[in-house]
Amino acid sequence: MEMDSKTKSRGFIIRCTRQGVIKDIIRNELKQEFPFDPEENIHYYLDHQSLIEYKRFFTEVTESGAGLGWQLNLKGNAETRALTFAGVLEDEDLLVVAAENVDQILDYYEELIKKNSPYANKIRDIIQRSFTRNLIRNTGLPKNAEIETYHSINTLNNELTNVQRELTKKNIQLERIDEQKNEYLGMAVHDLRNPIGTIMGYSEILKAEIEDNLNDEQKEMLGLIYSSSEYMLKIIDDFLDVSKIQLGNLKLDRILVNIEELVKQNISINLIVAQQKEINLNYTLKGEAPIVMIDPGKMNQVLNNLIGNAVKFSPSQSSIAVRISSDHEKVMIEVVDQGLGISMEDKDKIFNPYQQAETKSTKGEKGEGLGLAIVKKIIKGHGGDIKVESEIGKGSRFFVWLPKDLT
Repeated sequence: MEMDSKTKSRGFIIRCTRQGVIKDIIRNELKQEFPFDPEENIHYYLDHQSLIEYKRFFTEVTESGAGLGWQLNLKGNAETRALTFAGVLEDEDLLVVAAENVDQILDYYEELIKKNSPYANKIRDIIQRSFTRNLIRNTGLPKNAEIETYHSINTLNNELTNVQRELTKKNIQLERIDEQKNEYLGMAVHDLRNPIGTIMGYSEILKAEIEDNLNDEQKEMLGLIYSSSEYMLKIIDDFLDVSKIQLGNLKLDRILVNIEELVKQNISINLIVAQQKEINLNYTLKGEAPIVMIDPGKMNQVLNNLIGNAVKFSPSQSSIAVRISSDHEKVMIEVVDQGLGISMEDKDKIFNPYQQAETKSTKGEKGEGLGLAIVKKIIKGHGGDIKVESEIGKGSRFFVWLPKDLT
């Protein structure tokens, strides 16, 4: 079993006589601090306070066949190290396993299983027999129940292993089905884009060329065709983005960009709608305009979504603040509104695809619940993060962090 440096076990596996004399060092990850020598007794490496517990540990293993969870202190040249000991009787010898905790002993067990080690069943005995003894001791069962209980636990353990294997297979199958679903969805949505774009384009031409010759009802119908096709095209673009992201196809074309210019550009885009709703859209920069390595197209998408949402959910005659600040490590962009706010329950789901907050827009603007999910994926792809602070009736504050890394 491969373990990274953070979770790698630190301990040893030794085979010794019933008297504790080392016969074979199977594994020792502490050899620089505790270089065990064959034919030396294990108690030679323990501090004085651990000698009594050491004798009890050996007595339990030799009399009952297994022992787990004994805390003993190893005495080295430079330090004393506390380890958890386990042992099992193997014919006339003892197999002693020690690590920093019981979980790491289980790591050793898992590794031995994968290597088809002859000691694997012995380690299983340590775990199951010790658990059985604790169960009997805590429940008051008679001692002759140990064998029956042991076999029952062993049977349940095998059944659980089989169930886990089946679950693993099912999860792999579900992942494949999900990937195929995203591929089919992406293809279907892509095929819809062209005809809907054509409808939108022709309706725009009609509005420009013959609108003056139409009555009010016809103008309204033409405007509805245009706005509906525009909305459908936006949904399709968002679906395509989500499909690409879920398939791991998010590609970022990073260049050095002045983030202030990008923010000002998005404020200008959203300013017309804000003015129609009598909303003040303000911008402030703290310090110098930061230069960051980003994909400007994708970050435009992020900013337009955040500022556009602030306008969408803000009431008339309110204010929206867009702020930029930075330090030597990161850039922060804040979008703060005085809108309807987001409930605690909704804050946990608004960044998930196809989920929206219960809060309604102030002018009935539509949304399909994909924008913020895409925003978060793009920001994560840049190595940054996004958070939200909000209360119902008190507005919302979205803030984005981007690493200030020019490499």
